[in-house]
Order: sequence, then structure tokens, then C-alpha cells
Amino acid sequence: MKKMLFVIPWSEFHIGLSDFDFSQMPERAPEGVTALATFLKSKGAEVQIADMLCVLIQQHGDTGKALDILFDQCSTFQPDIIGFSFFTARLAAAADIFSALNNFYKESGLPRPFIMAGGVHATLLPELAFSQIPFDALSLGEGEYPLLQLLEGKSPADTDGIMMPNGKRSYPKEVVRDLDTLPFTDWSLIDKDFYSQPSHQISGGRKDAVMPITFSRGCMYRCNFCAHASFLKPRRHSAEFFIRKMDSYAQQCNISTFIIQDSSIGNFKDEWIKVCRLLIERGTPYRWWANLRANQADRELLAVMKQAGCIKLFFGFESGSQRILDRMNKRISVEQCKEAARLCHEQELPFYASFITNYFDEEESDLELTEQLIRQTRPTSVAVNRFSPIPGSHDFDSHAEQISPTLNSIKDWTQLGRLCSDLYFSNMKEEKYVYWNRRLKELRKNINSHEDTD
Repeated sequence: MKKMLFVIPWSEFHIGLSDFDFSQMPERAPEGVTALATFLKSKGAEVQIADMLCVLIQQHGDTGKALDILFDQCSTFQPDIIGFSFFTARLAAAADIFSALNNFYKESGLPRPFIMAGGVHATLLPELAFSQIPFDALSLGEGEYPLLQLLEGKSPADTDGIMMPNGKRSYPKEVVRDLDTLPFTDWSLIDKDFYSQPSHQISGGRKDAVMPITFSRGCMYRCNFCAHASFLKPRRHSAEFFIRKMDSYAQQCNISTFIIQDSSIGNFKDEWIKVCRLLIERGTPYRWWANLRANQADRELLAVMKQAGCIKLFFGFESGSQRILDRMNKRISVEQCKEAARLCHEQELPFYASFITNYFDEEESDLELTEQLIRQTRPTSVAVNRFSPIPGSHDFDSHAEQISPTLNSIKDWTQLGRLCSDLYFSNMKEEKYVYWNRRLKELRKNINSHEDTD
């Protein structure tokens, strides 16, 4: 069987950053890539991961030293396939590392591996990805079975889920339908101690050693601004398996606090309640933070979650204007946001609420309603995010004529992927938007400064 090296590009934010405090600027461990590599390893493949984000930070932002470590790994391991996995936010980094690898193989005399890419950017924008970086192929969608076939020797051109340059999009016909059949992630494939060191990743208060964990894949909703559900069919673990998965992560990484990475644990409410009850039966051994939709919150769910170790919830309230929520296809109501907040206060369960400004057709009155909702719901902490269209989302595709002319380079795409676009979409004079955005940011600052430091 062939050997594969996964490359996780660094974040440009860390280039040249010599003084890095993980406790204040924590990074989530790359569970998706590590889990995929673990699956291939369980099938007999030799796999390694080059986590260039971690390496760059450990090399104090020195890209030259980070690349030298990558080249040493390639020389020693001698992979047959190198696979990049990245979001649009790391497109520029992927391009730089790809170019450096090509030069390394030309100069070293070593046989060049088959170099491909997967992940969200490649899956949602494959033709564009090929034009930006000349990969040998792309893996579209979920990678377990397509990559396994490649490692077993199948031709990329004949493999479902693998797209060749100038070829047709091909998505895998077979995906992992029963998530309980997957092996527990082998965290020894990356520097787990780097990611699990204590930080303020959960709150601004106590430091926790935290690792991410996933209960389900996909999402049952289709918010217009999100690309999360574009290619993942919703599936979940069983409650019993997930508890064993938590135990495995806790033992491997010496942690007792988790970030549940699901888009919403309420997507599989009944099974999640079973998870909570199993945790309660065991004396609530773990603390955890999770995402929940406002329309999924009820008293029974919140009460059992708190008893099972939930220390904070994240809600995407997004707007205090029902008109804007409907425009976003959020499928929640302002009243449901208020009720979710009321129930959290009733259960004394901290919650983090996210809001979006600069959305399509937004009026001054919509931002007035957003401010009212923030004050009425009294979140423990707040995020106020300027809207930037996510590549692959409905909003991006439906406004391509307006967005595309601003995307003239890999750097432009990277900025868009980082949600740092300067595009303006609100339907009000820009000075009015600036006033309201500044006002909401000041409100956020005031709320977040009072976060409980239990």
C-alpha cells in the first residue's frame, strides 16, 4: 500500500509572529484531518501529518525554518502521495507551501510524489482551485474511501471522488454511513500536547486544557451565509460510542474539557439527551461547550445538558430583525432567540451569542433591533461580525456578479476566506453603518468585559 503525507497549511497570521501566547490565542486541533489519517492508518496505510500551523508557531513565525522541517519529513518518510487540506482562509499559505515543495523535489533529486488537495475549498470550488494551484488532482467531498482506493493503487482518473485537471467533478459514491465504524482518532499523529495546553479557549475566565470532538457530521439547515452543509449528509454517532470517544480523547490528551464541533447538537436532540444521561450516570466526568440553534432550545434539553457538564452554549442569533433572519434563511424567530436566552438564564447556563452586520438589504432599523435583542437577551458574551460572503455558500453564489470583480488574486481570495472582505452590502449610507457597527462593538466590549471568571 502507498504512503501518504497530509499537509495542513499554516495561517498567515502567524508568519513572523515570534512572541505567541497560546493561552491568549489558542488554536483548535485539526480533528478532521487527524481522524481521516487515522482511518487510513487503520486500513493498513502508512500515514503522517505535516501540521505546518503548529510547526510555524513553534518556529516563532519563521517560514524558512518551518519549511526545512517539512522537507526533512518528506526526505525521511518519502510519501507516494501528498495531500493538502485547507479552507479558503489558508489558500495563500497552501500556494506558498506547494511551490516550495515543488522546488524542493526539483533540487533534491527525490521522486516527486503525487500532490493533491482536499477539504472545503477544493470541494466547493474545484475548477477555481486548479486554476489557483496546479495540483495533480483534487479529492471532493468526504475523503475516506477515495483516498483509501488511491493508497491501494487505484488510478486517480478511475476513482470516484477524485477530480483530475480539466476533468469533470466526481463525488464519492461511498461515504461512511455509520460513524460508529470509524476508529477513535489517533492524536499521536500530531503534537497533541501543543493543542491541549491550557488556554482561554472556552471562556475569558479559567484556563482549560481543551480538545475538539465531533458527535455528528453535516447540518439539517441551509442558512444562506453558510457553506457547512453543502456536501455533508447529516449523520451521528450513537450515544454509547460517543462516550467511549470522549474517554479515548481524554486519556490520550490528558484533558477533561471538550469543544463539541457540531453545527448544532440539537440536530440529533434525542440521541444527545442520551449522551447527557450517560455522562450523568458516570458522575459528569467532563466539561464541554457546544453549539445550539435557538429553535432547538427547551427546558428539558438545557437542564440535562447543564447537569451533564455543559459550561457554555453558542447561539447564532445573528439579528434582532425578523426580516433579516428570513433573508438569511435562518429558520428561527426573534422570539425563539429570546426564549432560548430566557431558558439559559433560568438554568444559570452561560451562553455566547453571535450577530451579523452588513448583511444584504440591511437598514438602520434592523441594527436598532439587533441592539435591542442583545440588551434584552443579556448574553454572557457576544460576537458582532461584519458579513463577508463565504465561498460555496448560497449568498456567495447568488451575488457572484457583485463579488467576483473584487477577487483578482490568491491574496484576495484568502482575505475573503478569512471573512475580512471590505465589500459593503447594507442598504444605508455607509457612515450610518459605521456608526451602528461601532455602537454594537462597544456594547460587545462592555458585555464581554463582565464575563464570569468562575
